[in-house]
Amino acid sequence: MNRVTVSIVLVVLTLIGLGTLGFFHAYERKEVETYEPAHGEARYNRFFALQRTLEQLHVPVKSVTSLNPVQVPLKPGDTLVLGAGLTRIDNADAERLADWVSDGGNLILEPGSAEIATHTPLFDHLKLIQSKSVGFSCTKVVTGEGKSDSFDLCGTRLQPSSHEDIDASIGNAKTGYVFLRFQVEDGTVSLLGSLGALSNEGLRGQAQQRFVRRLLDPGFGEGRVYLIYALDGPSFWVKLLTQGWPALLASSLLLLAWAAARGERLGPMIPMPPIQRRALLEHIQAAGEFLFRRDSGYTLHSMACRTVLARVRRMDPICVTLEGDVLYERLAERYRLDPALLARAFQTPANAMAFRDSLAILARLRSRP
Repeated sequence: MNRVTVSIVLVVLTLIGLGTLGFFHAYERKEVETYEPAHGEARYNRFFALQRTLEQLHVPVKSVTSLNPVQVPLKPGDTLVLGAGLTRIDNADAERLADWVSDGGNLILEPGSAEIATHTPLFDHLKLIQSKSVGFSCTKVVTGEGKSDSFDLCGTRLQPSSHEDIDASIGNAKTGYVFLRFQVEDGTVSLLGSLGALSNEGLRGQAQQRFVRRLLDPGFGEGRVYLIYALDGPSFWVKLLTQGWPALLASSLLLLAWAAARGERLGPMIPMPPIQRRALLEHIQAAGEFLFRRDSGYTLHSMACRTVLARVRRMDPICVTLEGDVLYERLAERYRLDPALLARAFQTPANAMAFRDSLAILARLRSRP
């Protein structure tokens, strides 16, 4: 190994050593938090984080998509968070919820547009807000003394029907309320302009967590918490039978009419003729009827036209060189028939009557010398 090679190796090793020393000198170990996209139940359940949090606090909680009494056996002291499907609540469920609230239940929901909410069966029973919305805006909610102890609560502002039963509120009578809690006999109804603070993304902040804890205060630890993240309506078949029966009836009648039109006419069976009486003419007639039924007589008419033209051209060789109207005039002169009548006989028939007339004329041509 010469000196040049040794020098190059030393320079390379020196550079690698300096780079390694510089890396470890400037390297600083830090912990970085990254948020992965939601997967599993968290993708469709907006209250999944709230459910897990309550489970860690040993609070009985259940996420459902139905108000069926079997799945949601509401009892006094329970809390129901209705996150969606306000317009899908029928009159029977609305009456059950109103009675449950009066007996000591705690209902939390987002009315959305007051114009729509006040015309739903649930608010027909509760009668808590006016039918006119004030507008959409945000209000800063402070839950502590630190800088991160506040957040913006945004949503549709509401106006109560009466201020007497208000237990807690955020907002004022002039600009409307973004949060209202009503005392309804032994229970409470909490209305929020938005349930975003209870969602998976909203619970990332400490201020939202404190707010949600206070929101659940009326029945916290007394009973179960039911989280309805989506309210399923009646099944397709139930809705079809209860509301779509006129369409089903009309479709059935049309199907029966079509079957009657396409089916054979009912009546006594035609007796089969004895085998010894099935003459050749009957076989020919049956074959002709089959050809006519298959394509409305087009094939049978075409065969008859070719047969007649072949015979005519054998009888009169001049017709071999003629086509169209000239041929029809020649045939009309020879057989003393109307040229227009002959032209229609060689054209494709449009219906059964025209088919019958065409074959009658072609039969006359074939029978004459």
